[in-house]
Amino acid sequence: MAKARRDGVRCVVAERVPDLVAEIFDPSRILPLILVTTSQRHGDKPLVNLTELSERLLGRADVALLADQSASWALDAAIPEKWRTYGGYVRIFLADASEGDPAERHPLIYVSPERSSDALRHIVGRVHSVTSVWTVQPRTGPLLALPVGEENQQLLAKLDDAKRKLAAARREKRELQGRVRALRLANDGVSPLLPPPVYADPDRQNRYEIEQVWLWRYSEAERDNWPLKPHRFGPDWHESLPDAPAAQRRDIIDIVTDVLTGRAAEVLGRQVRPHKTHAAGGAPQLVRSDGATAWRCNIKTNSPAAPRMTWWKLTDGTIELGRVSLHDDTRLR
Repeated sequence: MAKARRDGVRCVVAERVPDLVAEIFDPSRILPLILVTTSQRHGDKPLVNLTELSERLLGRADVALLADQSASWALDAAIPEKWRTYGGYVRIFLADASEGDPAERHPLIYVSPERSSDALRHIVGRVHSVTSVWTVQPRTGPLLALPVGEENQQLLAKLDDAKRKLAAARREKRELQGRVRALRLANDGVSPLLPPPVYADPDRQNRYEIEQVWLWRYSEAERDNWPLKPHRFGPDWHESLPDAPAAQRRDIIDIVTDVLTGRAAEVLGRQVRPHKTHAAGGAPQLVRSDGATAWRCNIKTNSPAAPRMTWWKLTDGTIELGRVSLHDDTRLR
């Protein structure tokens, strides 16, 4: 799947992410898979000591490192959004993983650069707690040879047959879950992930959508570390939102939640950057009379003419959502 480091940890680049996803959902995988990401804020390096992690796991789990932000972005696009993992976080994918699993089944672990040893102990403890029922400590010396009689051979044959049936049932389960998701998305063209209109007032409706999407996208553990910043809507925000299908509006709300939590800066494809006074090279960042600074990011990647989102960051940290506009439209008030 990927080149192994000297400490036995596999390093996964963006091109090999499909192989990683296949391994995560492989019904024959019996060991937990620990996914470690790098932090752009800390030089694109992992925040846990991988050599120490590998040694302390005693072979009870496999460890894979996403090589950089590009690999994290590729994984983000390839798996359900509830399992997003990047920015130095670590996720433990247990065996028998399915896309229908709740996010909490495969725990996401926050790693503080100042307390990385605590996170390492947490990771090892979680792995040992789920593998201790069947893993034994390695021993030295020759193993005893157990007689394999006819009865034992029959039991082994039944076990192999049960494993094959279980793997087939798991594959069928994932296929059925995929069909259900497809049917939901095709139902009148409405995305089930976009909250329905419940308020006539656009401010209240937009706040409701943002909060509901944030609750869906971020697990309970993530919400403590990535809360929504105080925010308000600029004079052009609601009018700038396109009268588009629910899925397109959902894309915008996704980005809004990333901006309000501060995670947008960790996502390579967002390309968060200062919003300049004009398009010419070397132009300074736009600053409002009250000291607020202007920012922008991509709504879609690899599309030069795609729309962008702009916002103001006030001096007290409040985010004022500005507008959604085409690439060449730099107006912001």
